[in-house]
Formats: sequence, C-alpha cells, structure tokens
Amino acid sequence: MGWREDLLDEINANRSYGLVVELTVFDASGAGLSQCAFQWLTEGVRDLAEANVLRGAGRHKISESGFSRVPDIKPDGDSNRWSYVSVAPQGTFDVRCNPYTPDVYSWLREFVDDRPESFSVMSGEFSDGGEMGDSDVWISVTFDEGLPEYVKLVVPVDEMELRDSRASRAQDRLLRSIRWVCDRYNVVYGHLSYSHAQEMTELESRLRGQASDPTTNTPRWRSQLRGYSWLMVISADVARMLGGADALRDSQAFHSVSLLPNGSLFLQATPTFQEYRGQAVENVYRTVRDVLVSGEFRGPSPMPGPPTHMIVLPD
Repeated sequence: MGWREDLLDEINANRSYGLVVELTVFDASGAGLSQCAFQWLTEGVRDLAEANVLRGAGRHKISESGFSRVPDIKPDGDSNRWSYVSVAPQGTFDVRCNPYTPDVYSWLREFVDDRPESFSVMSGEFSDGGEMGDSDVWISVTFDEGLPEYVKLVVPVDEMELRDSRASRAQDRLLRSIRWVCDRYNVVYGHLSYSHAQEMTELESRLRGQASDPTTNTPRWRSQLRGYSWLMVISADVARMLGGADALRDSQAFHSVSLLPNGSLFLQATPTFQEYRGQAVENVYRTVRDVLVSGEFRGPSPMPGPPTHMIVLPD
C-alpha cells in the first residue's frame, strides 16, 4: 500500500461508510428467482428484524401504481415504527413506494414477477415528535437484465454498527441473514464490501475495464471469485479448486468454515469485523488468490472514500 492510501485510511479512521452483504442466488431456469425475491422481502425481513416491521393492515393507503415519493407515515397508536417498500423498475429512473403492510403484498408480487432493477424494505422508529427517524432495518433485492439466471439479495449495514457498542448485535444480524438465505436458496457467491456502484466487490472496485464489471464476473462463479472479504460464500466448484473445506480450515486464514446445503462454503475470516485487517486480510488473499478475477489495478483516487484495508493492493 502506498503513502496516499495510508493517508486516506488515516483520514477515514473516524468516518463510517456503508457496507453491504450481497448473496448471489443462481437458478438455471430462472423460474424460482421471483419467488426467492418475494420471500426475502416478506418472510426474510420479518424473521430477521428485531422488531415487528409489518404495519397494521388497513391503516395506510396503498397506491396501485405506487407513490412517487416515500409515503408520509405517521404513528398509529399500535406501533412506534414506520416501514415502507420501494421499487425501481427496469429501464426507468422512477422509484415507486408504498407503506409496508399486508395489503401491499399483492402489489409487491406484481412488481416482483416483472423483475425490476431493485427492491428495498426499510423500517425504523419514529422520533419523539412523530417524524420518521433513521432506519434500523434494511434489506434489498437486485435483478440484472443481463443476468436472467440470477438474483442478488442484499443486507446494507452502517460500518459504525460493526465498530461500536452495537457490534455484537449487528454481526449476529448479518450472520443470521446469511444463514437464512443460504439455508433456503442456491447461493453460489457472497461477499461483504463497502457500498460501490453495481455492488462491486472491493477487488472489482480497484480494477480497470471489464475486469471490474459484476455482470461479466457473476457467471464465473464455478471457477473464479469476484473478490475476497471478511464474510464470503464460495461455490462447491471453487472450494474443490482450493482443496476443499479441510484445506481451507488448515490454511489458518479463516475463523470458521461451514458447509452449506447446496455444497457451497461459508467462510468467516476473523471473529469480528474489526479484526479483519493487516495480516488477516493478507492470509485470506494468499489462500484464494489463484481463483480471483484478475486485471489491471487502477490508480488511487485523489478523493476521500472508503478505506483500502480490506484488500491487498500492489506495491
């Protein structure tokens, strides 16, 4: 790492950036992907949230076309939480929103079947003044028109949640989210990275040209990894190329190696996110470097941005 990256990491030491866990689900026919997305947005968010995010039925108006802005949700006496779902259809810049209630499920199903660019469910508590506060529940789904056999299930998290007194709960929520998805669907790749355009991995975000393109790299899950990270899922094919679960355990690069129902492996590099830096990152890189997507690294950005400690950069 050069002096500029060292300086930027020092600047970033007390800043917080958005992180995402992204889990790639593969279905050769594509037929089950809409149902997968619908379950994640309905059952998944309710099973994983630590509060009841579903607003009372009949208490909020549902727009058949969706509201063009976040609905003005107010406390209703039964709950101190606000919740809404948003949809970004393919080929437009529109975002359509509705309150997140049981009444919205039929509307949501219609959009899911059309495979929009993305969905999100967000929820949080009202302030003392009855205003919508910060979200503490957030999950997403992304479809890519160029990848009809895939859907990506996403859990955003604020980096600070993994660094302060909330770290244990935030980590538990991430781990439960990953297991919830992996126990139900054919997850062939997963990573935790800072939030980049197109949900690029840390490695992709540092490469030039087509090597940085998730649409190009996603179908290579049988033979290559889009990147490496603190939490990651690798396919059974890639695991075999790396010697299998026992070899990965023996490498000392991972705190835990877990076999998933579809044969993929879930890897956790260190007990906590805070410990994933320095030698721990180098150990993971050393273990998986032979199966990483490759390309020319771009130069460092002159602008402040997410830290670079989650990737090994060329000297």
